[in-house]
Order: sequence, then structure tokens, then C-alpha cells
Amino acid sequence: MKQRPYRGNGCLQERLSDEICRRQVQDRDVRSRGEKRRQRAQNLAGAAINTMADRSASQIDQSARKRDLLDGPREFRASRKDR
Repeated sequence: MKQRPYRGNGCLQERLSDEICRRQVQDRDVRSRGEKRRQRAQNLAGAAINTMADRSASQIDQSARKRDLLDGPREFRASRKDR
């Protein structure tokens, strides 16, 4: 394919390649921000659950209950977007 100049420096193919690379980097940044938000929300939920925990239950029971609350109902786990 013959490369021809396109509005300034570089050819159309180079410009498209640069734009695709730039958008891939943006997409990675957005995903990492989403992961940070998810992790922060999970930490906040875990802290709230810890304050309401039944202190008379064993540590194993407390951790199992917390895990169940953070994971959500079994029926909805498959449809969650963050898993």
C-alpha cells in the first residue's frame, strides 16, 4: 500500500496507529480506576461489616458471614460485572 501524507507529519496509517495506541492506554487507565474504586468500596464495606459483627460468634463464623455478605447472594454472583 502506498503511503501518502496526511495533514501534516506522517501518513494516515501512522496517525491511525498512534490513535489506536492512545485509546488502548486510555482504556487501561479507565479499567485500573475501576479496579481501584471496586477495591476501595470492598474495603469500606468490610470495615462497616466489622463494626456490626456478632462478637459472640467465633472468628471462623464471623469471617464466613463477612465473605457471604461481600460476595452477595448466590443467585446474582454470575451476573455481576465485577467478577
